[in-house]
Amino acid sequence: MSGRRNGYLQIGRTAVSIVKGNIATQEIDVIVNTTNSALQLDKAGPSSQAILSAAGNSIQSECNVKYPFNINPGDVAITGPGYLEALNIFHIYLPNYNDSEDEKHIYTALNVCLKKADSLGHQSIAFPALGTGKLNYNPNVVANALFEAVQRYNEENHNPKLELVICVVYQDQMYQKFVAAARRRARLKGNEARGLMEKTSGSTTLGNTTIKVMVGDLTQKQADVLVHTCSHNLQLNQTAGLSTAVLKAAGQAIQNEINDSFDGTLKNGEFVITNGYDLRYKKVYHGRVLCFAANGENAKPDEVLSKFVKNCLATASRYDTRSIAFPAIGTGELKFPSDISASIFIDAIRDFLHHHPQTTISDIKIVIYGGNITWSSIEKAYRNELSRSQGIPSDNIQAIPQRGSKAYFRYKYKEEPKPPSNWSHFECSKTIKELLVKHSQQPFKLVKPDNTTFQSIKTLFLNTIGVNGARVVSIRRNENLKVFEKYIQDCQRLFCRAISNGPCKSLANTPRSRGSVSTLQYVNRTIANQLDQDLNEVYLFHGTKKERVDVLLQNGLDPRLAAMNFPNLWLGAGVYAAEEASLSHKYTPPDGQGVCTMFVMRVCLGDVFTTQNKMQNLKRPPCKQLCQTTCIKHNEFFDSVVGEFQQREFVVYDGAKCYPEYVIEYKVVQ
Repeated sequence: MSGRRNGYLQIGRTAVSIVKGNIATQEIDVIVNTTNSALQLDKAGPSSQAILSAAGNSIQSECNVKYPFNINPGDVAITGPGYLEALNIFHIYLPNYNDSEDEKHIYTALNVCLKKADSLGHQSIAFPALGTGKLNYNPNVVANALFEAVQRYNEENHNPKLELVICVVYQDQMYQKFVAAARRRARLKGNEARGLMEKTSGSTTLGNTTIKVMVGDLTQKQADVLVHTCSHNLQLNQTAGLSTAVLKAAGQAIQNEINDSFDGTLKNGEFVITNGYDLRYKKVYHGRVLCFAANGENAKPDEVLSKFVKNCLATASRYDTRSIAFPAIGTGELKFPSDISASIFIDAIRDFLHHHPQTTISDIKIVIYGGNITWSSIEKAYRNELSRSQGIPSDNIQAIPQRGSKAYFRYKYKEEPKPPSNWSHFECSKTIKELLVKHSQQPFKLVKPDNTTFQSIKTLFLNTIGVNGARVVSIRRNENLKVFEKYIQDCQRLFCRAISNGPCKSLANTPRSRGSVSTLQYVNRTIANQLDQDLNEVYLFHGTKKERVDVLLQNGLDPRLAAMNFPNLWLGAGVYAAEEASLSHKYTPPDGQGVCTMFVMRVCLGDVFTTQNKMQNLKRPPCKQLCQTTCIKHNEFFDSVVGEFQQREFVVYDGAKCYPEYVIEYKVVQ
């Protein structure tokens, strides 16, 4: 969550905090937006305009449909979050301040929003500095109204759901006024002012082991083992956050032991063990985990995190450890979204306990740092995962989120893949895993597509072959569960990255690119809708020899074979594809009956590097720091390379990034 905090004011069971920052960047259940009565968000104040800009036009469209008439003071117009890291946006209207009588509007808005958020089951809500800008409301009145509303909310609810209320203030001078009001409140009313949140969120028991999720300071807890992540060179003071706190709490002796016993670079997923010294832990595991956005060769942040957790547990169990404490690894500087971190973490623990039922570990603590506002969203994610491990539904089934939103990327990343909806041999309502179990002996089928699809692929081919006398003999669709599963899993890794980085930049907007892939203008909408533009997923041609077709259809394409067959490739050893059938036709010799064979492939281009020069030594795409040689230092790489030659060439260096979906057999009649 973005912004500078100033501790908490504990009012009943709700923590209240003043945050300096941009309300549109908060990771929280509800964001409150002050706007005009007509709900024209772009014509309201700076806060409303910032929220609209960050959330996207979908929230304005939703306002237009659901609230066609003006809203009044005291009304709440509720929309989805658009692209924001929230569950809902509450839009409210405040009139200009004229006299003290208008202060009632502030109290009403606060009370209504708190009540509505509670009724929807939300646990956190963010208010702007209501009306303190152009509407001219007094900051002290607004701050005190906030505290009074939270107190009233707690008094009227025996079991209040809202655990966190924040007020996000953009301007520094206004921020200081709200902080001063909070301090006065703490002195006069006796509300507890806290530097960080401390609470036990929930627990579950799996076998003989109890898993507890807590909010607090990990360095102040007690267990046999503390786990944390640090920099590759194990210098604890070089990583902000927990690593520095561990050094401070344990003392310099812990760094000295590291320096004496370890000389080198810590690889991703590895850890070293030291004594705990002044900490209330016997041992400390100092580890390294990939950043969530990493996408270099073999970079799989989710798998690295899962393996790291399981290895820590296995090592602790081997030494007869009884208790171990983790932070919510990844949710800080490593930029894992809280729900994905929680899912990976709890699944890793569950998997370890399933395979090691006799483990000595009886107590596993996951301690979420309570000194950042993000504790609320992280805690909720972990609590949901604990509920799932107990078989308790944590969330209602939701519709597919809007394409291009972070919610959509999360959904696609966590989705259990199914075959494309236009496949006909395998049931599209079943997951690929279910189908592989059912069709383990025959997971592959070449089928004749429906006439609409046939005509669309035929049109694409004939419009780009550029050869007089070309005649299509047959078109078949390759429905291969195993190969498609590898392809869709690679797509999911890109969705995973998009959660933090956003969608891939379109090829049309990529530097040095001549524009979008031309194939999409020839296929019909039904086929085009199978592709995901957020990942630069496209249809491209690939030519091959007749005798290789069956092997490639059953096993997929292998970039290593390209170098064996073509020693002087312009963009190195990869799988080459084209937007024009005429280019692929050059690599498609006819068989004895004069029949040529060409694939129409799904290709997931991801982040594209374009070049007008030959780069014959490439074995994978360049890193995003554009190192001149094969890079082994950086974690973030492009996913594909496009040669902007006379006829464009598209290259991927991993066979999982392409799927040969259609097979065209054709003749060229002279």
